[in-house]
Amino acid sequence: MAATSLPERRVARGAGRYLLRSLVFLAALVALAAVFQHPLTAAFLTNPYLNGSIAAAFLFGVLYTLKALQEALRDTRAADQAAGVVLKARRHELSLKQVNEALLDGGGRPVGDFLHKVYRVISHGDAAATLPYLLDSLATRGDDRRALVRYLVGALVLLGLIGTFYGLLLTIAGVRDVIAGLSTERAADTMALIASFKERLAAPLGGMGTSFSASLFGLMGALALGFMELQLFHAQNDHHAQLEALVVSDLVPLWQPVVTVTAQTETISPRHLAALLQATTDRLERVAATTEYLANRGEGITRVAEQVASLGERIESLRVTLGDIEHDRTADLRHELRAIARLLARPGDADHAPPP
Repeated sequence: MAATSLPERRVARGAGRYLLRSLVFLAALVALAAVFQHPLTAAFLTNPYLNGSIAAAFLFGVLYTLKALQEALRDTRAADQAAGVVLKARRHELSLKQVNEALLDGGGRPVGDFLHKVYRVISHGDAAATLPYLLDSLATRGDDRRALVRYLVGALVLLGLIGTFYGLLLTIAGVRDVIAGLSTERAADTMALIASFKERLAAPLGGMGTSFSASLFGLMGALALGFMELQLFHAQNDHHAQLEALVVSDLVPLWQPVVTVTAQTETISPRHLAALLQATTDRLERVAATTEYLANRGEGITRVAEQVASLGERIESLRVTLGDIEHDRTADLRHELRAIARLLARPGDADHAPPP
């Protein structure tokens, strides 16, 4: 089982796969931009300041996301190395001291700092109470890293909407100028009127170009950056699952047997002693409850036996009483039958008597 755990963890190197997906996606965007270079350039030049702001926010988000993906890839490789060290320890190829030196000397890296925190928690005897919160902090840290990317995605959409409304304002102002020019130049000739009309149409058409170009670049940037944020989310989730499996399956069994005695003082940790006392108290309470339950159960059985015996005595007494009543009734009935027989026999004796 231990021999297969390391390959399974190495399969979880999702950071490299997600980084490759992001790079391929960016390459596809660059290829599409090269194909539609002329219309995109024309749309960009309709309002270079606002569109430049959108492009700058998009490029900053891309660089930040690529850096976060590279950090996730580096942390995943560090976790793989830690898993390899633990596997060697379980095969008795490394001593516990060598394992601690290899795992706890992280050099300021996030994985090394996290493993050092895990070691301190287990050493203090707070693994059951504190480890869940420490593992949950991984997801919180990932959310904090992605918060800026999510903000930039929303900012790109908002910049596109701002450009849309700004372009609409320019369009409305240009249309108003066109209508005003038409009303003041009624007496001019037709050709001059058409030329003036074309000149005045440039303003509303430019406003429409600003509106549509800002929406286009803002939505496209938000779409691309959202895809990269999704890749970062999956990469961090795979890394966090890898660290949780490493801590729960390997590090806790590895460090748990040696946490009762420290390396220098040879004394029991107070928190661990308190945990042992609490566990002992809980066990004694369960034993006392079980004993009380059995005692109550035995007392109940004794009471039932006594009640059954008393019921048997009552049934026997009732049987004797019924027998006595039946015997008395039978004796009375016999006495009455004899009396009736004597009364019936007397008239017959008088009829058959001899005459005097």
